[in-house]
Amino acid sequence: MEVGNQSIELIDKMYFSQDDFIKLSNCTIKCIDLIGCFELDAEIVIENCVIEQFNIQSCWFVKGLTIRYSIVKGYINYQMGGHNDVPLIFDHNIFTDFFNFFDCEFNALVVFKNNIVTKGTNLLGNMGEGFGNRFNAGWEVENNLGDLNLNREV
Repeated sequence: MEVGNQSIELIDKMYFSQDDFIKLSNCTIKCIDLIGCFELDAEIVIENCVIEQFNIQSCWFVKGLTIRYSIVKGYINYQMGGHNDVPLIFDHNIFTDFFNFFDCEFNALVVFKNNIVTKGTNLLGNMGEGFGNRFNAGWEVENNLGDLNLNREV
């Protein structure tokens, strides 16, 4: 399913259970609320969107998540996430608040390139702690603006 040029109030797990491929492009989205979804079985692509709230705590993007050329305005709490069998790709985005990666285990590659993280992230922080992120297939991180290795949980 592809959705483009829309103004969307709420996207929740029911939205993603309809198809195994979802692409959102050129949309303004008030809230993506996927807290506690665990195994989402859809490949999700978000491009050229503005997202006010992005709630993904305990969400497993098994078939991957790609966010490109988008702006996420609120704090993102991605605790106990990962468990992806396909890469997670964050490319050419602006994250205006802290992006909290906390206690995530990524089975496939994580790509974090060409992003602006104005208040930072702990994607590569908290290493050696019991709640540090685990990258079973590694990561590709390059050309980002902002601190990616903060040692904290927010």
